[in-house]
Amino acid sequence: MNNPVPAAEPRAGMLVCICDPQFDPPANDNGPKAVSTLALAVGFAFAVLAQTVASAALPLAGAQLAPSMDMATWPFAAMLLGAALASFPASFLRDAFGRRTGFALGASLGIAGGALLVVALIQRQFGWACLGALWLGMAQGFSFFYRHEAAAASGRPTAATAGVLGGGVLAALAGPTLAGVAEDLVSPFFLVGAAGLAALAHACSLGVAVTLASDPPAIFRPKETAPLSAIVWPTILGALAWFGMNAVMSGAPLALVGCGIGEAAVFGFIALHVAAMYAPAVPLAFLGDRISPILVALGGLGLVAAAVPLQYEGTPETITAALILVGAGWSVATVGATGWIYRAGAPSRLALALHDGTLFSFAIVGAALGGVLF
Repeated sequence: MNNPVPAAEPRAGMLVCICDPQFDPPANDNGPKAVSTLALAVGFAFAVLAQTVASAALPLAGAQLAPSMDMATWPFAAMLLGAALASFPASFLRDAFGRRTGFALGASLGIAGGALLVVALIQRQFGWACLGALWLGMAQGFSFFYRHEAAAASGRPTAATAGVLGGGVLAALAGPTLAGVAEDLVSPFFLVGAAGLAALAHACSLGVAVTLASDPPAIFRPKETAPLSAIVWPTILGALAWFGMNAVMSGAPLALVGCGIGEAAVFGFIALHVAAMYAPAVPLAFLGDRISPILVALGGLGLVAAAVPLQYEGTPETITAALILVGAGWSVATVGATGWIYRAGAPSRLALALHDGTLFSFAIVGAALGGVLF
């Protein structure tokens, strides 16, 4: 005879029914709805639009405002530093205040960062530009938890992760056109329109965040939590892919300008790269769970490795090929690594924070070395 499951102990403030713990809480009209993967993808898409614009603008802003060319990549590195710093609060605020508050806070930081970058460009203040980039990066760190939210709510974590990342494709393709319109509106202030567009995109992301379904009710029966060791290998492979991608991307804008490409045209090249970052997620949303996430992560890392020698060729064609390959490799590796960490069970909030924090830390090192290596 099976031992009965102990009843849940009531506590002050518990607003759900004390029910038989062998069953889920009863459904009712007042209960929260399941979070929509489409809503997560739309919120992430607006964040990608801001990322597309900022990724092209920050290296150029650094070259324009930095006291020396050795410091030109600092604003871009500051954006990645902000993303790394946001990993832990983004993870733990989810449990403390819920998904709406966490994603809304991240989008609010992006609005403030874009606005401060506008002021920095007008006043020609390099320090303010780095601070604005830091806040934009913190917003990016929060937005990357959209993929974890989708993976945790789905029985197909690899496909759900890919579905959210796939939402960035249209945003990346629309980025150059929207940035061009924004730049024309504020001409002759170079990059000011792009910075304002990044703030506006995060404002739209904020609008999506506050409409997300509220958090699911507590389930009384315990759920299996994966051990912390389960994230080690997916984190290592993902971190290497993030290092390679950011090393190539951070050096590309200045390398393209050195090849005779106009500064305004650089937005198009970066948008092509960002589109490549998210386009592979579309087929993976349908096929991701039919392929081992380990193989997916290894395949993505292989594409990143193949892009590095192309960057050294130093021609517009090879730099473009490197940007496409490294973007696609990053996408595939990230989808594989995220699906991989859910194989042993639901990861803890600490595990998710360590995973994303490590990815962004390696991205920072890659961005800082990109100008030197390439």
